[in-house]
Amino acid sequence: MPLPFILADIPHLAIPPDPPSLVMPSPGAAPPWVDGGVNLVDQPFAPSAGYGSLPIPLLAPSPSDWVDGSVETRGPDGGGDPASSRAADLVLTADHQEYEVERQIISAQGHVLAQLGSSRLASDRLWVNLNQRQLRAEGNVIANRNQQAIAGDSLTYNLLQGAGTLTNAQGQLALETLGTDFSNLLQDSGRPPSALNDPRQGVGSLSQITSAGDLTFSTLTSQPGTAPSAGQVRFQAGRLAFDADGWYGNDLRVTNDPLSPPELELRGNHLRITPLNPEENEVCIEGPRVVFDQGLTIPLLRNCYVLQQGRLPRDAFNPLPTSIGYDGRDRDGLFIGREFQVLQEGPWRLSLSPQLYLSRWLQGDSLNLFEPANFGLVGRLNGQVSPRTSFTGVFSLPGLDLSNFTERLRASLRLQQWVGDHRLTMEYTYRDRLFNGSLGFQDVQSSLGVLLQSPRITLGDSQINLSYQTAGQYVTANTDQPDLLQAGQTRGLASLFRLQGAVDLNRSFTLWQGTPQTPDSTEVKGYAARPLVPSLSLLVGLRGIATYYSSNDLQGSLEGRVGLNGQFGRLTRNVFDYTQFNLGFSSSFVGESRSPFLFDRAVDQNVLSGGILQQIYGPILVGFQTSFNVDTGQKIDTSLILEYRRRTYGISVRYSPIQETGLVEFRLSNFNWSPF
Repeated sequence: MPLPFILADIPHLAIPPDPPSLVMPSPGAAPPWVDGGVNLVDQPFAPSAGYGSLPIPLLAPSPSDWVDGSVETRGPDGGGDPASSRAADLVLTADHQEYEVERQIISAQGHVLAQLGSSRLASDRLWVNLNQRQLRAEGNVIANRNQQAIAGDSLTYNLLQGAGTLTNAQGQLALETLGTDFSNLLQDSGRPPSALNDPRQGVGSLSQITSAGDLTFSTLTSQPGTAPSAGQVRFQAGRLAFDADGWYGNDLRVTNDPLSPPELELRGNHLRITPLNPEENEVCIEGPRVVFDQGLTIPLLRNCYVLQQGRLPRDAFNPLPTSIGYDGRDRDGLFIGREFQVLQEGPWRLSLSPQLYLSRWLQGDSLNLFEPANFGLVGRLNGQVSPRTSFTGVFSLPGLDLSNFTERLRASLRLQQWVGDHRLTMEYTYRDRLFNGSLGFQDVQSSLGVLLQSPRITLGDSQINLSYQTAGQYVTANTDQPDLLQAGQTRGLASLFRLQGAVDLNRSFTLWQGTPQTPDSTEVKGYAARPLVPSLSLLVGLRGIATYYSSNDLQGSLEGRVGLNGQFGRLTRNVFDYTQFNLGFSSSFVGESRSPFLFDRAVDQNVLSGGILQQIYGPILVGFQTSFNVDTGQKIDTSLILEYRRRTYGISVRYSPIQETGLVEFRLSNFNWSPF
């Protein structure tokens, strides 16, 4: 019968009241993707009988404490009241345990399970040297803490230094919590809530203006305007070492594919992961290269990356040597560029992105490539002021001909602070650009103000989501209102204070849902980033916006919207096995007074929108998204889409002839398949 053995007096370790369950692979399973896959998350480990995480205090055991192979649980004062002293730091259970009193060595064999704080360890054999505070585990070693799971042949660990080495390491890592899960076992990450909704999207406020030359027109690793996240990854390393300063590995293989063999791998000779602060980790790889389908290998130009809450840099693992984009307004068409990190000081990072404007060069009066106007620069400064305060500064200069400097420069400075679960943003922008429906792109010369945004709030059991925001800014932008212009002008700049409040209610109804793939399906190796479930849903929403201007103008609107979203097929077969579509209609009532500015004037009161994305063959999908003003028949926008979609990555080309913008996007998928 396995018996619990409890150690104490190990610094910086403690048992939580409800320890996480340990998960481990099936017996005899192969390494993750060498011979077909092992799953570290779907097999719960059942500890042997007699296990208990008892917070019972004990000093180093003496011979009198040893009774039939177990430790008698009594306090340091000789009494049996555990409440009178410290909680235990390590709990050990196994089929057989021995304690060598003179050498102060504990050995355990058979179904060994150890708990250190909120970390748990399973192995076939384990030794603990109490004098040196050394631990060694051998045979089917499995360790996990929170969202991390690591396996290997053997593990050595120094309890005092928090350092160890794992041989033939393999496992699954959740990048967002990697730095905190394996650093200080007791330290709270202190990060703000991660499930906050951004209610700015679609509200129509000034905060929607995007800096020209930003990610909208670049090669991305996620959807435009968002930070990519790799979620979870699987990894293999011949040797993995870790200490208080970081992680180190040899012969690295990493994939975001939960199935084997993986479609995409990142390989490297050596790996180093260094925590920079509670929010960020620096990852450096020697000889990094991306391997597609176990064949095509492309070296990466960049060796070091910074993960911020698990989010990858915008061009992380991008096999394309440059970003490719199209901007017919600021950059006169096709351009290429590449981002370089030029400065890193603690949590602060400065990157510069040189750009070459190919269309401007080819369409110019001469073919002199080195004309200053053919080159541009985008700079970005990011920093974490505190765990709940961040700063972002961006400038874009699409042309180095300084004679046109003021007509080309666009910039923004943003300081973001979490206030409880609300987000407070203080922002200054210079020449931001906003697409305002049928009015097209509008420039905002400058703005200075604050924006307070709520999280998404679910109202009781109604499944109705509520979000709201309020903003105040001093804005200089184009107007056509006569009383704000000089005599004879039809359009010009006006400077006004602008106060806005917005409330949004929405709910989704599932009209129909098909059956998901079954675990014994032979078609799980499809082209989707996650198992797709055919479905049809109805979305309804109501939004109210009120904006006051210091010119005594007031623009108020109440908008209702309804939409139908659906997808059919599972994208597992080669021909016409997936169709995604959406159809929506919005109607708004706008008061008699309108905005004096053009960038936020409500002009499209009744809008019909729709789109479709259709698999043609294998990983190739084509589609479009369009919208138009029902009252005038004017087309608002249309985007054409060509996509090459794989389970772990995708490449898509998007182009809007109305906005004259386009991008080539390289996307990494989250590790969100359920392994079978």
